Amino acid sequence: MCIRIRFTSAPTNTYRHYDGDTNTITLPAHLSEACRLWALRLVLERMAVEQPPSGAICHCGAVIRLLPRVPVQRTSKEQVMRRGA
Repeated sequence: MCIRIRFTSAPTNTYRHYDGDTNTITLPAHLSEACRLWALRLVLERMAVEQPPSGAICHCGAVIRLLPRVPVQRTSKEQVMRRGA
């Protein structure tokens, strides 16, 4: 895959959705996983990249996989118990 995906919390009207110089598609960070895929497909379709019924395809033909965001780790005030060998 030759396109990079970037997520941002900046307002939508302050950035370009596709930057040809860096070959990067920028999507809003607040979107759910399904909405991210929909938005990615929309940007690619506007670039005249035909999309399959499901998933997203880069203009080079590679499948684009949107990795889920890693959730913030929970913290605990309890002590960690270690068991000896």
